[in-house]
Amino acid sequence: MKTSHPGPPIDNSEILLILGTDLAGKDHFANVVTDAAAVAGIRVERRRGRFSARPDTRRTSEGKGAVKLCLEWLFLATLPLYCRLLPYIIAVLVRCDLRLFRAPKSVSLIVVSHTALRLLAFALGHIFDRVEDIRLPSVVDATLRTLAPATGARTVVLDVDHEVRAARLQERLQRGTVDFFDSYMEKDPLRSERIESFLVWIGTTYLEAVRIENNNLSDAELLASLPEDLRRRCGTVSRPIPPAPD
Repeated sequence: MKTSHPGPPIDNSEILLILGTDLAGKDHFANVVTDAAAVAGIRVERRRGRFSARPDTRRTSEGKGAVKLCLEWLFLATLPLYCRLLPYIIAVLVRCDLRLFRAPKSVSLIVVSHTALRLLAFALGHIFDRVEDIRLPSVVDATLRTLAPATGARTVVLDVDHEVRAARLQERLQRGTVDFFDSYMEKDPLRSERIESFLVWIGTTYLEAVRIENNNLSDAELLASLPEDLRRRCGTVSRPIPPAPD
């Protein structure tokens, strides 16, 4: 843990937050890290969408149900109407998440995506054109700055080229698992890159995230992109890396 951000007592375990937009490879990255940790005898709990979420053993978020798909469509269809209000809503959601968060004992934790932060990037993508233009309300800025010290989380943010995103979308189309966020991010390359750059900005600015260009990196390359102390904790510095299932 960074000494500048003392987190809650977690019995010497690690908390890793994986940020990324749709089709950035968050689940695969989590699978690679989890499998490497298992080889090293390290227990890992996985959660989705927020720090306070319940444990989730699924290795993929594909195959969403009708209710989730309906909510995705509704969010995207109405986003232009309230995108300037959304940062304030995000601040409330983040505060609630931190209030409910309890770190697991004696196991490491991987949080795959943070829904509130991802939706904030979507909102900012409709308000600003460049990262340099972003001006967050003071209450939102202050709330985001509490994330690292309140959780003690280490963060990576995945960044992919639009061509890679489009190719992954075609693979999901063949599997019949494309959702509305997938299509939204693939449809407009400029908008997609803008939203992604804003999520990278959020991660690096407020969570000191390590940015990883995940353009079809191998499992070994993904693990090598982690800070060395985390790789040592996963036992991956000197051990062979087992391939992760798709």
